[in-house]
Amino acid sequence: MDKAALILNQDKKEAFAIAKRAIKWFEKRDKDYLIEESSALQLDREAKEADYDKILREADYVIIIGGDGTFLHSSHNFIGSEIPLLGINVGHLGFLTDVETDEVEKVLEMISNGNYQVEKRMMIKSKLIRAGKTISSHYALNDYVINRSPDSHMLQIKLYINNELVNKYRGDGLIISTPTGSTAYSLSAGGPIINPRQVRAILITPICPHNLHLRPMVISDLEEIRIRIDSDGKTIKGSADGRFNDEIVPGDEIFISAADQDLCILKLPDRTFYTTIKEKMDLA
Repeated sequence: MDKAALILNQDKKEAFAIAKRAIKWFEKRDKDYLIEESSALQLDREAKEADYDKILREADYVIIIGGDGTFLHSSHNFIGSEIPLLGINVGHLGFLTDVETDEVEKVLEMISNGNYQVEKRMMIKSKLIRAGKTISSHYALNDYVINRSPDSHMLQIKLYINNELVNKYRGDGLIISTPTGSTAYSLSAGGPIINPRQVRAILITPICPHNLHLRPMVISDLEEIRIRIDSDGKTIKGSADGRFNDEIVPGDEIFISAADQDLCILKLPDRTFYTTIKEKMDLA
């Protein structure tokens, strides 16, 4: 892969410093590259600016410089494409942006030499149904979260799997996540870690359930989830990857299943999922 596209978190000065190092590396080796248009001017490279349509047409791979939030936000532009995404971390933990700032030149050299792997990460798709009509639908790489608003009462949620009533929840909400999202909000709510490189599954994690016997569930990616909101009162929030927000009212149903499209992520062969877990969570 020769032609990269750079996408930056413009709120982080360090992202621009990393981008300049990458540009220097590209230009020294006479390699072509693109810069997402909103950052090109600030990097004094207007000739290299590109909108997402151009990036999708011309780039061999995309480098996202920021934190996991930047990666999630940008990744939705590449759903279903074959262009792999590489994340460079200038945020906090960085499970998606797992290349550290001191590795930039080494990683670019590895990619140039063909020393990389492309993983296809499963996504989920949500569909909000009200009175038989589709109100919204979203893709999510990490999760779809149903949460009560701060001034609302405890939620009452019915969970169906393949149209069979499986559980009733009373609590603050429910997280439906992919294996990639198992290290995000779901983990904070007590969910298990699932290796996204090896396992295709859907994880269901309750948020502060009133019944302490309720535990997270892991189901097949071939199964469909239906969630019915029976709570009375105020509007409930639903969000896909913390970005797309739904206003959910009592009686609404949310259908969630594995998406029909994956997201390609570029990974290095010397870094396993468990290596990343150990480094980011300081386990060993």
